[in-house]
Amino acid sequence: HAPPQLHLVIATREDPQLPLARLRARGQLAELRGADLRFTTDEAAEFLNKAMGLGLSGEDIAALESRTEGWITGLQLAAISLHGRKDATTFIKSFTGSHRFVLDYLIEEVLNQQTAEVQAFLLQTAILDRLTGSLCNALTGQNDGQATLEMLEHANLFIVPLDEARHWYRYHHLFAELLRQRLHETPHERASVLHQRASEWYEQNGFADASIEHALCSEDFLQAARLIEEQVDVVWQRGEHASLRRWLETLPVDVIHSRPLLCIFHAWYLFVSGQQALADRSLRVAEQALGPPAEDVSGGARHEPDRLTGVDRRKIQGRTAAIRAFMDSYRGNVPGIIH
Repeated sequence: HAPPQLHLVIATREDPQLPLARLRARGQLAELRGADLRFTTDEAAEFLNKAMGLGLSGEDIAALESRTEGWITGLQLAAISLHGRKDATTFIKSFTGSHRFVLDYLIEEVLNQQTAEVQAFLLQTAILDRLTGSLCNALTGQNDGQATLEMLEHANLFIVPLDEARHWYRYHHLFAELLRQRLHETPHERASVLHQRASEWYEQNGFADASIEHALCSEDFLQAARLIEEQVDVVWQRGEHASLRRWLETLPVDVIHSRPLLCIFHAWYLFVSGQQALADRSLRVAEQALGPPAEDVSGGARHEPDRLTGVDRRKIQGRTAAIRAFMDSYRGNVPGIIH
């Protein structure tokens, strides 16, 4: 029988054990959650320049707000570190979850407060840019991925939902960087296995680009080469040349030379970057795949032309001829173009 002028305010890190859904439906609940407490760029400017007396430029404030995602404690820790520094811009660019003040705070106030099971979940899923229940299960070997993600959200543990249905989440940028730093301190094989599991899940669920990225991170280059070869035409047609070029540059040369189709694209990127001798070498490997079995010019494995289908053979032949003609044209080799 509380008087009508009474307003009960509950401040808590996680949802209290109250019938929140019923109170929300009756209009008897006003909620201020993480997104509501996030500082806007204007609020960050007022806090950093007026309250903390830093005198930062608009660009620096916007960058710091983006790095911290408006998290007031992150802004406060950054402001403390900025006092007395002459080059604020350089500091802000390097401000991450591994910064000493942020690291200490997140470890003491967040990570160390969790159970061993939750800490294990956080570290095992740290490699992911986006999280969903079944993907987390693939990495942890458990079946509680979705329930754990929802628990983390209810506990306000630096996790951000990416859709209304709560299927996809991501970690707060600074928190993700902390978790990856902690994972980096564990044996290298652990992260490699997690990346392999992520790659397999992404491939099985139709996320080809993410599957390739994780295969490369796991250094499973044979798997990555197979995935890239399957997607190379699609990625090329989408005009995503920077991604394709980066993938190929990450692969060892001998792995590229074991797949004639990848050799063609590799040769093209080498040629346009001015590495003509290496481009010739890669193109010759592709051309070898059309002839009788011969030793790879890189000194690696032998190619067996019989493993190429008729369609594959014609595709490789046409593309190698086109690139060879372009390269000869660039060099002024008219007989080569005609050939």
